[in-house]
Amino acid sequence: MRGIGELDTDPYRIQRAWTEPAAQALLDAKAAVAKARADGATALDPDLLTALRARYDQAVAWGILTNRDRDWPTGRHPGYLLAHRLQTRAAQVWRFTIDFAVPFTNNPCEQPQRMVKLQMKIGGCWRSVRTAARYCLVRSYLGTARHHGVHPLDALRDALAGNPWMPPQTA
Repeated sequence: MRGIGELDTDPYRIQRAWTEPAAQALLDAKAAVAKARADGATALDPDLLTALRARYDQAVAWGILTNRDRDWPTGRHPGYLLAHRLQTRAAQVWRFTIDFAVPFTNNPCEQPQRMVKLQMKIGGCWRSVRTAARYCLVRSYLGTARHHGVHPLDALRDALAGNPWMPPQTA
């Protein structure tokens, strides 16, 4: 959101008028989840969650409204696109407040791909996107297994034996 907020040099700060409150609502929710976890709770106070979501929803709605008709050389304005995505995927964005096992960011999921992207950019490795995609699939599988306490060699052995490890199903 920070990049969208800094996109324009608008003296009225139209972008930041919605990106900063939306981001702050998410950061406040992150802090509330951390406090609830520390207190031994398994869920956030419903009134607190409702208030945080209302702040977020209001900010995102303002982002859609202020960017809906703004021109951009390649189509829709990036501020509109971001606000629209945040609105349509709000349940996914706020999942960490309902299921405390879900991390606030998806950075752990992206880490296995960083090495491949770096190798493609610098070393010229991975001449085929298909080969890089297969490598990322295996890395993602091993990373997920490791996060669930399964040793990577055990996960590989079981997968090659036709009995791949699968993450537990959640409700």
